Amino acid sequence: MKSSVFFTAVIVSLLSMGELHAQVFYNAGAQVIVTSGAVVYVEGDAENASGLYSNAGYTTVNGYFRNGGTATGGGAATGVYYVTGDWENNDLFTADQSEVSLIGAAQNITGTQATTFYNLTLNTPNSVKTQTLDATVLNIDSINSCESATGNFNLYISSTDTGAIVRNTGFVSSTGAGRLFRSTKSTSTYLFPTGWNNSGIVMYRPVEFSPSMADSEAYSVRFAYENPTSDGYDTATKAAIITLVNGQYYHLLKQYNSTASAALSIFYDPSVDGNWNSMARWQGVPEWQNLDSAADVAPYATNGTPPMRMTKSDWVDNGNEPHALINWNEVNFVFPNVFAPNGANQTDNNTFHIINENDLVTVQELRVFDRWGMLVYDGNRDGDTRVIPTAGTSPTYCWNGKYNNKLQPMGNYVYVASVKINESGVVKTVSGNVALLW
Repeated sequence: MKSSVFFTAVIVSLLSMGELHAQVFYNAGAQVIVTSGAVVYVEGDAENASGLYSNAGYTTVNGYFRNGGTATGGGAATGVYYVTGDWENNDLFTADQSEVSLIGAAQNITGTQATTFYNLTLNTPNSVKTQTLDATVLNIDSINSCESATGNFNLYISSTDTGAIVRNTGFVSSTGAGRLFRSTKSTSTYLFPTGWNNSGIVMYRPVEFSPSMADSEAYSVRFAYENPTSDGYDTATKAAIITLVNGQYYHLLKQYNSTASAALSIFYDPSVDGNWNSMARWQGVPEWQNLDSAADVAPYATNGTPPMRMTKSDWVDNGNEPHALINWNEVNFVFPNVFAPNGANQTDNNTFHIINENDLVTVQELRVFDRWGMLVYDGNRDGDTRVIPTAGTSPTYCWNGKYNNKLQPMGNYVYVASVKINESGVVKTVSGNVALLW
């Protein structure tokens, strides 16, 4: 029969079970039960080799905590593990509603078995906590002012609460394939506090997702502080209207369990990163293609948050993860404000149609109304007028100034058009006035 040791509401200092200089608390098969309110302090390392360590109180280990048996958070109680060394799990850890607080200068979350924490707290400002395997946090991940280094592994935040990540100046980094995953279930904004420690200078470049639907979904983010070209996403391979792709860093973004759109924001600092007017995704040919996004001033600029963000309001995941800040030339298209169907001297425009340089857009709908609001032209209804207005350009909707085959009176008319940007697929509605002369 295994022995059991119970600690009640007293302070207990446990030193070495062997020689004093080794300072290892070694539990070889016993049951150690730390009841609610009890305080256990280990001046050295702690190893639960094959027994049970149930912590409903406060256990402080001034060294590593290694679990090779069964460790728990004490059931319904809210036990706390304070650890200054590595957290190493090699068997079964049941978090219950406990907290694991890593309070050392440089620590690993390691072992042969991935740990599922309930609450994980990273302490000691500017310290680095490094994963050597995947980890999951069920409730609150408090990174505070620390670097949560995922490396080649993933950090999963299961709670759908937008406040499930608590930070001051801390951030989540990835030197490899590691990702920060967050579960969502609302249309609120979810922060992904990603960044990089560049030789002591923190590059904090977070991402926010605001789902359009309150369904159960998840997103993952990796901040790659490296030239996209080095990872196979050549910044020189880009759509014609893109003039420059950010070669300093990029983000890898992915959506799971849903195809609903979301508002995507990538934060940046113009004083460090330069000025950008859009974001692009590596896709298609393949090449960098513009997502037609908008930049604005962020609503907050505290805790190291860069002052600018780039937002794509209706972002939809298409399976292509790389995203980068870019500069691009706006697509130039215009509708004339006057035309003369009979070829009068006032204008050379004989039909009313878009002026589309380099065929960069497609008119999907064109309607024209007279001064009393009557619809005198509908491109979808009068499709036979979808002709080539100028040699070398694509067919487009053209109004010849007639309604029911009768030339309309001279005067001002109102047009409404639906125009698709061919590269990005974004559809814009434009309207204005046009004068008919004859």
